[in-house]
Amino acid sequence: MTKTAMPAIAAAFPLRDDDPAGALLALPGRSRVRRVIILTYPGCFLGEMVKLLEMLAGLNDFAVRHGGQKIHFVTQIYSAVGGRISSPASRVIHAETLTVRGPVPLSPDLLIIAHGTRAAAAAPNELLSRWLQAACPGAGQIVALGSGVLRLAAAGLLDHRQATTHSALAPYLAEHYPLVNVNMPAALQIDGNILTTSEHINLRELALLLLKGPLPLARPTQDGERMLRLGDNTPVTAQIFTRHDTIAHRVTLWWLKHIDEDLSMERSARFMTMSERSFRRHFTLEVGYSPYLFLLLLRLELARQALLDSALPIDKIARRGGLHDGQQLARMFRKFFNVSPHQYRTQPGTLTPTLDYPLYAALFDGRAIPSWLRELQENAVVE
Repeated sequence: MTKTAMPAIAAAFPLRDDDPAGALLALPGRSRVRRVIILTYPGCFLGEMVKLLEMLAGLNDFAVRHGGQKIHFVTQIYSAVGGRISSPASRVIHAETLTVRGPVPLSPDLLIIAHGTRAAAAAPNELLSRWLQAACPGAGQIVALGSGVLRLAAAGLLDHRQATTHSALAPYLAEHYPLVNVNMPAALQIDGNILTTSEHINLRELALLLLKGPLPLARPTQDGERMLRLGDNTPVTAQIFTRHDTIAHRVTLWWLKHIDEDLSMERSARFMTMSERSFRRHFTLEVGYSPYLFLLLLRLELARQALLDSALPIDKIARRGGLHDGQQLARMFRKFFNVSPHQYRTQPGTLTPTLDYPLYAALFDGRAIPSWLRELQENAVVE
């Protein structure tokens, strides 16, 4: 297809728009098929899109090796007129595309709009706008990479929504589309099922979110508890942390007892009488997060609540939570919440964690410690 071929997931199971259902029925494990649609245009950069697809494939292969279910990605690439699209950043990357003049793809699981130069992304194209207006309502997730947000905005799909983009494009987006609420300098902005990115996006993190399945990442259950969504799209309640027979319960309880100490993954594995590799693998499969990332978010959550519950200096709160000092806590607050610890303590209502860092928001709501963590804290004090 190209000199630098698209990943295998891009063409392994091609679909015909005149018979998408029949093609899906022919694939093994129909419930694990995810259809990916990519919108390109002259002047868009294909490299970032290729990296994202490769990340999805790599994370999926990792999950399969460790007991997860296989996802069969079915990918189609569209452009205004079809045919070959080349990337202005590389002479060796190009792709053959379908035309948007044909049938609109039916209910894709993931629709990606490529990043490109501002001139290319902002160029008026009523045909692409109408295609997006027809294709987006049925899409499970919509991702606009960088300047791809301009295509969504031009189609009126971001009116009264939160969005981010590359910092150099933010003034243009705000000026030309005043109904869009531009959130800078967020690396990733989520509003409903629409994800937009800036130049600071971590593609591996984005791929992990997409692999977890359609948003929201967390939703309330009937009893008011938060529900997490793991990589196989199976709902898992917070009972994973309160059941005494789980690794998550045992190690999180131990972490809480020693939260002010240096809790390396090697030390944690020794406590669990497991090899470090086995501990990391089993914890990740059980919780959906690596133990290192989960511990980091746990420490952040405890520090966040301590800012509201106590009058302790920020530096002391950081040390008691195992975050070394107030400077590290401040850096984490700016990265995860886009506010300083002092701002959060004095104006907690300004925090919107679901928009600023979705991996945190899938565990915590940024306002109150969840009941499962409260229970673990109480048990840690008693034991």
